[in-house]
This record gives sequence, C-alpha cells and structure tokens, in this order.
Amino acid sequence: MFGFIAFGFKVLFAAILGGALNYIPGEEGEEYKVVESSLICIFSASILGLARQLSDTGYNFALGIGILAVVIGIISISKNLEFKKRIIWLFSGSSGMIIGYGYLIQGTFLVVLVYIILQHSERLLNYLDQDSKQSDESSIENI
Repeated sequence: MFGFIAFGFKVLFAAILGGALNYIPGEEGEEYKVVESSLICIFSASILGLARQLSDTGYNFALGIGILAVVIGIISISKNLEFKKRIIWLFSGSSGMIIGYGYLIQGTFLVVLVYIILQHSERLLNYLDQDSKQSDESSIENI
C-alpha cells in the first residue's frame, strides 16, 4: 500500500513540475504546451516508477529498458518539432525519469534550472555577448 501512495505522489509531483517547465506567465492561447510537457513528464515518471518497482525484485534490466523506452518514445514523437520545443520535451522527460526514480528534489532543481534558462535566455545571450565585446576592445587598447 505504501508503494502505491509513493507512486501516486511521484506522478502528481511530475505533473506539476512538467507543467511548470513550459508555463510562460502572461501568454495566452498556449495552454496546450503546458499540458504536453506535463503529460510527457507523467509518462516518464510512471514508466520509471514501475521499472524501479520491478528492479527491487531483482530484475535490474527493467530500469534500462524503462529509460530506453522513454527516450526513444520522446525522440520518435518529437521528430518534426522545432529545436526549442524538442529540447523542452527531452528535459521534461528527463525530469520525469528523475522524479519517477524517487529523486524529487533533484528533479525539482533540474526543472528550476531549465525554466530559468528558458525565461532569461535573451538576457544571458546579451550578457555573454557584451562580455566578449569588452574583452576584445580592452586587448586592442593595450597595444
């Protein structure tokens, strides 16, 4: 009974974090993206959660098959998508696998890191570009 409660908690946690990964505040009409990433995260968490329960009984190859099933499934579904959406799906699947295995805090940290990078990508690129221009100009002035 305890395993069932833990599995349900993992799936619920994966649904929340998967939806949060693709949530953009203030953007309307894009609710389907949140649902897609949430479903991918639930899928990967449930597959790996079940594979972990099988591996506790001595079938350790079940984890490998579960990981391959999730990765191959996500790659085959997202063949025709743009790069950014495909990467979001892969990270959603990865965080779902981490959560499904039982590492809830590590899965949360991965989702938070990817979310911060996605939301502030323009600022990060401008900051990196600004630093490279300043270093080039300072070396010319020293000559």
